[in-house]
Amino acid sequence: MTMPTPQQDILEKAAYATVEAPCPYFGTCGGCSLQDLAYPDQLNLKRERLQRALATLRYTSPIEIVGLEDPWRYRNKAELTFSERDGRLVLGYHAARSFWRVIDVEDCLLLPEPVMRVVRDVRLLAEETGLPAYRPRTHQGFFRFLLVRSSAATGQILLCLMTTTGSKEVVERLAQELLRRHPAIASLYWGLTNRLADVAAPEELIHLGGAKELEDQIGPFRLRLHPLNFLQPTSVQADRIYTRLAEALPEASRGVAWDLYCGVGLVAFYLARRFGKVYGVDLEAHHVERAALNAALNGLDNIEFRVGRVEAILKDRRFWLQEAKPEMVVVDPPRAGLHPDALASLIAARAPAIVYLSCNVQSLLRDLQALLSGFPRYRLVDAHAFDMFPQTNHVEIFTLLHRQ
Repeated sequence: MTMPTPQQDILEKAAYATVEAPCPYFGTCGGCSLQDLAYPDQLNLKRERLQRALATLRYTSPIEIVGLEDPWRYRNKAELTFSERDGRLVLGYHAARSFWRVIDVEDCLLLPEPVMRVVRDVRLLAEETGLPAYRPRTHQGFFRFLLVRSSAATGQILLCLMTTTGSKEVVERLAQELLRRHPAIASLYWGLTNRLADVAAPEELIHLGGAKELEDQIGPFRLRLHPLNFLQPTSVQADRIYTRLAEALPEASRGVAWDLYCGVGLVAFYLARRFGKVYGVDLEAHHVERAALNAALNGLDNIEFRVGRVEAILKDRRFWLQEAKPEMVVVDPPRAGLHPDALASLIAARAPAIVYLSCNVQSLLRDLQALLSGFPRYRLVDAHAFDMFPQTNHVEIFTLLHRQ
C-alpha cells in the first residue's frame, strides 16, 4: 500500500493508543512509521485503509489481513547506504523525508541479529580502510551501498558491497576478513557503480568469496539466489500468498497458467503443481535465467520462461490464442502497475481467473477499475491483505477476479 501523507498518518493513527517504540531511531529513520502502535492495531489500521480503498470499487466484503506471528527480525534482504558524519563513516538508512542524510544504524529490529553483526563489522572494516563514503552532491567518494540477503531456512548470508571504481586489493582484504569473522557469510560480491543516480544497482559484479549463490527455501521450494534477484522480503508471508493464489481454482487443471512479471519464478513454481503448463514472463534476463535454474532444481519441467516486456509479448496474439490460452493469469507488476498495452491484452485473453498482487493501492485500483468495467467484464470475488512489512505503512494486497 502506498504511503499516506504525514497528515493522514497522524489523523488515522489518532484512533489508536500509542505505545513506546522499541527502536531508538524511530521518528528519525525513514523506515518504520508504525512502531508506536501495538501490532494488532497496526493490522487493524492497514485493514481499514484497504477496506476504504476497495469500497470505491463497490467491494464491501470484510477484508482479512494475515499478520506475522513475530513482527520483528523478519526481513530477508536490506539495502543500506554509506555516508559520513562528523568525520566518521556511517552505514544505515536515509532519514525520514531526507535524500541526503543517512542515519547510522547500530541495530535494525527488522533484520536478523546475525545480519546486524555482519553489518556492524562491514562499517568498522570499511572505516579502517581510510577510504571515504560516496557523496551524492559532489559524486566523489568510494563506499556507496551494502546489500545483504539472508535465509532463515539455511542460516546463510549473502553480501554485496557496492563502491565506485577503486582498489580491488582493499576490497579483497576487507572481504577476506569478513569471511574469517563470520562463517555464516556464504557468498560475497563486490558491486561497482559510477552511476550518478543514488540507487543500489551495480554496473559490474565481481565474486570475491564463498559460493556464487545463496541457498534458500520458500515453502516446499529450494532456491539459489544471486545478489540482485527480487524476492518478497518476508519468506513466511510469501509462502502464504503463493499458496493461496495456487488454490484460487478449486481443482487442479491440465490447462495453462501465466505468471507475468515473474522475477525468479516462485509464483510459477506454485502454479506448476496445479496446472499442466505455466508460462513465466519477465523483462530482466538474469531473473529469467535464475527462474529456469531453480525450476530445474525443483524438478519442475512444465514451466517455460520468456524474456521481454509483458506488453510486447502479449501483443503477439498467436502466443496466447494458439499456444498458451490461459485458465489463470497472475500479475505482480512494478509499483506503477500494468502498462496500458499489457492491460488491454490481459482483457483480450479472457482468462477465467486473474490474481493481481500489489503493494501500491493506487495503481491497483486503477487497473482493477479497467478489468471490472471492460469486456469481458470481471468481478472482484476476493481481497486479502498480507502484512509483508510489519512496523511500516506498507502491505501486500491479494485480489482474485473471475470472468463474468
